[in-house]
Amino acid sequence: MKDLITYMGYEWVMVEDGVVTIGINEAGLDEFTEVTGANLPTENEEVITDEVCGELDTDQGAMNLYSPVEGNVIEVNEAVIENPSLIMEDNFGDGWLFRVEPKNASDLDELTSASTNDRDE
Repeated sequence: MKDLITYMGYEWVMVEDGVVTIGINEAGLDEFTEVTGANLPTENEEVITDEVCGELDTDQGAMNLYSPVEGNVIEVNEAVIENPSLIMEDNFGDGWLFRVEPKNASDLDELTSASTNDRDE
């Protein structure tokens, strides 16, 4: 698996071939025991860095989702929408959430360089 970047403390981000994939990391999963719904951004939707673009419905309430880069959503994990428990079962595999193609390639450089300074302790 490629290097994962922690974003917002509870999202994992993977950059591969200029595309950013977003999911929920272990720290995020510790916040709840069940995911009952996934309201993800739609394909071709424009997302803005650090702005809410979706949410997960959990047994502890809503968890906001953010994009680490500005760009367009190129793929949404329909399997997670149909079966949100995939997030709990395989958060780094089948439970990924959505993919974004950044508007600016420089955003990828900033994201990967920031990750070296943002390691979880």
